[in-house]
Amino acid sequence: MRLLLVALTAVFLVGAAGCEFSNSEKKRIEAATAADIAAMRDEVARLRVDVESLDREMSRADKAVRGEIEALRKALNDLNAASARRTDEAKAALAAKINEIERNRIKDKNALNEKMDAIVAEMHKALGGAGGATTPGGRRTEKGFEHTVTEGETVWAIAAKYRDKYGTTVKAILEANNLTSTSTIHPGDTLWIPVKE
Repeated sequence: MRLLLVALTAVFLVGAAGCEFSNSEKKRIEAATAADIAAMRDEVARLRVDVESLDREMSRADKAVRGEIEALRKALNDLNAASARRTDEAKAALAAKINEIERNRIKDKNALNEKMDAIVAEMHKALGGAGGATTPGGRRTEKGFEHTVTEGETVWAIAAKYRDKYGTTVKAILEANNLTSTSTIHPGDTLWIPVKE
């Protein structure tokens, strides 16, 4: 820019005071001005090359950054998919474990029921058959039905519940289940309720 100002000033001076310079002086100034203009053109051409080079470099950098961003997005999607698969696999494994535990619980419960039935049968036999006869599986042959004890129930309350309909008494329930007046029943216990014929 400064070279351009110098050249323009020289041209102005030559034009304004052309009569004061000799022909040789004019030629020298014109030659210097032409040289300055040529230098400026070279500088502009160099700057243009630099700008184009920088533009290409920025384009390459932008492309590289876009590629990195796309790769990161793909990696994130893959990570999310893998995490979802692991979560589903963990859920399936947990569900399978829960099912296995439930199967084992039912199996153990059935085994315990069989043992309890055998013990009750033995007790019944030892007590001389009080409360009615039972089958080998522990089921009674006397007329009646099973009642599952709920929270807060007592033998007295159960007998009162069925007294009017079946003629059930506290004594009958105690005898049918080999219980005494001091025995404790719990929620989930199964009692045999004899029906008066």
